[in-house]
Amino acid sequence: MAMTEELIDVKELIASRSVEEHCRLAEHYFTGLDDWTYYLGKPFTDPEQTPQLLINFALLLQGLQLCPGLKVLDFGAGSCWTSHFLTQLNCKVFALDASETALKMGRELYARHPPFGHRPAPQFLRFDGERIDLPDKSVERIVCFDAFHHVPNPERILSEFSRVLVEGGIAGFSEPGPQHSNSPDSQREMRDFGVIENDVVIEQIWNEAERLGFTDLKLSVFHLPPFHLSLAAFNDLIAGGATAQDYTAATRDYIQHQRNFFLFKGERKISDSRFRRGLTAKIDVQEQRLRLRAGEEIRFPVTIINDSPAIWLPVSERVGSVELGVHVYLPDGTLLHHRFHSEPLTPDTGRAIMPNEKVELVTRIPPLCAGSYVLELDMVSNDVCWFTQNGSPTVHVQVEVN
Repeated sequence: MAMTEELIDVKELIASRSVEEHCRLAEHYFTGLDDWTYYLGKPFTDPEQTPQLLINFALLLQGLQLCPGLKVLDFGAGSCWTSHFLTQLNCKVFALDASETALKMGRELYARHPPFGHRPAPQFLRFDGERIDLPDKSVERIVCFDAFHHVPNPERILSEFSRVLVEGGIAGFSEPGPQHSNSPDSQREMRDFGVIENDVVIEQIWNEAERLGFTDLKLSVFHLPPFHLSLAAFNDLIAGGATAQDYTAATRDYIQHQRNFFLFKGERKISDSRFRRGLTAKIDVQEQRLRLRAGEEIRFPVTIINDSPAIWLPVSERVGSVELGVHVYLPDGTLLHHRFHSEPLTPDTGRAIMPNEKVELVTRIPPLCAGSYVLELDMVSNDVCWFTQNGSPTVHVQVEVN
């Protein structure tokens, strides 16, 4: 941009076209690309940009509190690299963009690099700039990665986010700051391509979001540029010396131009067993030594208390259903069978187990061959974790089979 050229006013740029025209321009941007390699390779295309993309995305994932099975809207998905990672995390993803060509790019990405394992297939949605093609209260999380500052109608978009998000849902944003439109890159994008590079003013966003029913706002405070220290300076920072003040100043300078934030809708729901954090149990067994005949089913009463703050989901749920699991060890501690057996806590498809609820059952563990064994009883949230990974105590039962 030549020095004699006047700065483009982003508000005037937005007003110069209808929403429909801005959407057509987004499609024109992607159809004008001769080579998709750069976009299909994101976030690992440009070594200079990769750390910034990954750090911002990681902070977004952290704040969104994801778990397997969540329904996630990826707003302004573009080439869908963020959608692809969300699918790999076992989320049901709705990839939405105003450009049909961008979504074709996303389909190509999934076709060339299918996610590992059994994962929910993504759904690709064309956005008309006004209404998200999803029912009310149909998604649990919204990802808006470097996309919100491109829309011509942010108030309308926030309204749609509020509509499609469930109570207790979270919308996460990674966006530039309040002076974004004046940066050289932004001016070039607006001048050459007509792309909206709007300023992101959190106060304005929160005023509108609160009016629409969002109940809380949280902002990430972080420092992206390298802040490498000598050992002496590192120890000084840990001790709260002058280096800590330098780090605070560097962080403050950085976040002048970056806004990673989260909007929360409604009251926070009680957590459930799709989320690993806090899953613990108390398991009690009266008979800790058993003598059985070969071929005899291993049966004994077990009392289990949900002493976590989360609801335990029943076996009718594919992800996060909680069962009693059994590992088999030899007396010397050698693992013989990992997850030799698991069983639901209530009959048939079962029901959810609430925090502090007690469950009593009689195990039906398959027979073991003649020998000496140690059974380790632990709770498992399927496709999430074994409770012992959270420090939850297990119970051991010695078994002699003749």
